Amino acid sequence: MKNFIPRAISGLIYALIIFLGTTFHPYGLLALMAIFASFCLFEFIKLTQLRDKLYLGGSLVASLFLFLFFGKEFYTVFFTGASNYDFFLNTKAFIGPVLFTIAIITIFYSTRELINDFSKATVAVVYVVLPFILALTLPTFGYDLGENKMNPELLFVFILLWTSDSFAYIAGNLFGKHQFAPKISGAKTWEGFFGGFIFTILAGFLIETYFDQNPIINWTIIGVIVAIIGPIGDLTESKLKRFFGVKDSGNLIPGHGGFLDRLDSFIFVVPFIYLYYLLVYTL
Repeated sequence: MKNFIPRAISGLIYALIIFLGTTFHPYGLLALMAIFASFCLFEFIKLTQLRDKLYLGGSLVASLFLFLFFGKEFYTVFFTGASNYDFFLNTKAFIGPVLFTIAIITIFYSTRELINDFSKATVAVVYVVLPFILALTLPTFGYDLGENKMNPELLFVFILLWTSDSFAYIAGNLFGKHQFAPKISGAKTWEGFFGGFIFTILAGFLIETYFDQNPIINWTIIGVIVAIIGPIGDLTESKLKRFFGVKDSGNLIPGHGGFLDRLDSFIFVVPFIYLYYLLVYTL
């Protein structure tokens, strides 16, 4: 009970910041993604004990360059009155998701590679920072009272993630008997996974039916992506923390741990939602 009040307050503030950042104005979204990426990068560097100044500096410069590049594209789309980021089905479009997948394979199957500072710096950019940059390609834009405004697609993604986490937790506590990944996280069960899966798809259907008017994007499909991929994101960070002997990535969010703890699933699902966007907009 002592921990409940600060946990509830920080959770509400966290949700309010996300709501404002994903709905108010593109400047707010860019600031939100930059802040989240910075905190997560800081926690990852601390968690993995990346100390080499050359590699550390390289990861920071690469992250800044990517943010500036995609940020410029994001604002170009908004201020020119376009409806969405201009996706092109070519080799360059797949570089981000492919690199992200390689980073995940490294974390799961070649974890000892992360003893090397070069590997830590590379994974820091590709696994931690890149998803927040790709997130800038997901919002669409539309005119309201003669003004081009940002639509809340990223808020919908967070809602789906919160639905997945909440109902997986509830179903796991009520019915959980069969562990999902006992070697990585003993708390997760198959019953919890399927509980989260069902309600996340339902939430996607409700978003698709009542809240989103985009005829191209299907939020039921995105719900399936989040329901399947989101829990793996949580396991990925658990794998990292276990390897480096750390319980939480940080303590910046009272009662919730660090930003990397809260955003691990978001980090994981964004590259795959980006792939979905890429395919539906170009095929």
